Amino acid sequence: MTIQTLPRTTPKGARMVPTPLGDLSVRIAGHGPRRIVLWPSILTDSHIFDVLAEKLADSATFVLIDGPGHGRSPGTGQEFTAADAGRAMLAVMDAMGIRRAVVGGVSWGGLTAAEVALAAPDRAEALILMNTPMDIEGTRPGFGDRMIAFGARWMVGWKFFRDGVARSFFDADMPRRNQAYHARFHAMLAGADRRKLAAAVRSVILRGVPLRGRLKDLTVPTLMITGISDSLYPVESQAEAALRIPNGQFAPVPGHHISPVDAPGDVAMLLHGFLAERAAA
Repeated sequence: MTIQTLPRTTPKGARMVPTPLGDLSVRIAGHGPRRIVLWPSILTDSHIFDVLAEKLADSATFVLIDGPGHGRSPGTGQEFTAADAGRAMLAVMDAMGIRRAVVGGVSWGGLTAAEVALAAPDRAEALILMNTPMDIEGTRPGFGDRMIAFGARWMVGWKFFRDGVARSFFDADMPRRNQAYHARFHAMLAGADRRKLAAAVRSVILRGVPLRGRLKDLTVPTLMITGISDSLYPVESQAEAALRIPNGQFAPVPGHHISPVDAPGDVAMLLHGFLAERAAA
C-alpha cells in the first residue's frame, strides 16, 4: 500500500484531511514498511510522537494526527462521540490510501483507536493503547474532569494552568530533557482556539464511554502501555484491565501520563518487539 499525497497542505509538511470531525492535520514520519496511525491525548498534539517516530523510522511509516481543536487541526466547535473520533481516524486512513494499519494513541488517542479496532477490526492490524483510560464515564464526570473541561475553555491561556497539566502529564525532568517539546506544549495550548479546544475536551471526558467492559470484544493483537507513575490511571488498575484483552500484552514503563514523551526509548523498544512478534506470527 502507498501513502498518497493530498492536494491540500499546511506549513511544515502537514496535510489537511476532511473527516467527520472537520479537517484534521496529518503528518508523515519515518519511511519503513509498517503503517502505524497514532492519535494523541487531549491537551497535546501529534508532536508527542516525534521521538518515537524517529527511533522507529527505518521500520515504520507513522501517520500522526492532530485531534480536532488541537495543534493544527482547527476543530468545528461541535461536540462529538468516541465513535465519531474512530470514524475520523478511518477517514484519515482512507484519504492516505491505507486499507489496514497498526492503530493506536495516547489516552484519548487510545480510546479513538480502540473504537476503530472494535468497529472495523479488518482495518486494524494491531492496537496500541498507551496511558488509556478504562473507566471514563461521561454520564458521571468527577470534579477533576469538570475542572479540566472548564480550564480548557477559560484558563488554558494562563501559564499556571498549563503548568498544572504538565505536572499531571509528564515527569518532572521533561522540561529540561525535552526543551523543544516543552516549549511547543505551552505554545500550542496558549495559541489554541479555546472554544474549539474545550469542545473537544468536553467530548472526551464528559461524553466518554467506559472501555474496560468492552476489552473482551477486542479481536486484534493489543499492546497496552502505561506509565508507572501515572497518577491519572494507576498502573494496578491498568494491569487488571489488560487481563481482559483476549490477545493482549501489558507493559509498564517509567514516567507519567504521556509515555512517548517520558519514556520514548522504552516505548520504541516495546513497540518494535511487539510488531516483530506480529510479523513472525
